[in-house]
Amino acid sequence: MCQIGFSLQANYPLPMEQVLELLKEAGFSAVSPLWSPELDLAAIDAQTKALGMTIQSLHAPHKRIQLLWEPDTRESVEIQENILRCIDACARYRTPTMVIHGWQGLFYTFSAESLDFRFFDRMVAHAQQQGVRIAFENLEGEEYLLALLERYADQPHVGFCWDSGHDHCYPHRLDFLKSFGHRLIMTHLNDNYGLRDPDGVPSGNDDLHLLPYDGNICWEEALRRLSGAPRQAILNFELKRSSHSKNPADLLYQQLPVEEFVRMAGQRARRIAQLYQACIAAGDGA
Repeated sequence: MCQIGFSLQANYPLPMEQVLELLKEAGFSAVSPLWSPELDLAAIDAQTKALGMTIQSLHAPHKRIQLLWEPDTRESVEIQENILRCIDACARYRTPTMVIHGWQGLFYTFSAESLDFRFFDRMVAHAQQQGVRIAFENLEGEEYLLALLERYADQPHVGFCWDSGHDHCYPHRLDFLKSFGHRLIMTHLNDNYGLRDPDGVPSGNDDLHLLPYDGNICWEEALRRLSGAPRQAILNFELKRSSHSKNPADLLYQQLPVEEFVRMAGQRARRIAQLYQACIAAGDGA
């Protein structure tokens, strides 16, 4: 069976050292921290090695990421430099992949003629020099993701991170897993209830990052689709105890001890990994 990984956040009410031990006990063999200048990556790296785990990827900072498309300002340059530092951190700690959003924001006006790829060109070149892969994640702003994946189609170190929850709750017109699954580098597996507004208006409150089977994703179908992409040695799960939603019905784990949340996450992740292997086996036998 393939291994399972966990996307680390920075807001647990326990020391990170204890969280890593819980993840190991729950069956996770890899972690993917959200990088920030304050992250003690050296400590995480040392402990994962001591536990026999690995760092699968780093997630680049994503606050105000849309400024990467704008002319340079003091704020956008700071964001650019932090992303380059994240790539450097990947190289330093032998982490093969950096995941990055190509856009942030549900409501926008897109113009292909005004796209400014200057920073992304610099970022892709820097990652190649450092031996780091770039995985662009499906999120809102699918036109920006499409533009990025098409621009770097001939760059073997640039690919795609498929987030099952974003695929489910944001109204993508393009099936990115079908179109770019052959360039799949990472997964962010999580659940939600889909796009809930009766008028079809997307909301960040729908992006809940629930444990698999706590939302309404059809996991048999999702994993059948995923099994058509290059096989993943590690399925990464991006699961959160809380979300942007303030609806108590959406906050399933907010009062749950971290120990119980991680235990449940491990159980669900192993179940998904088994189903993923079955889908691969069924495809091989077809």
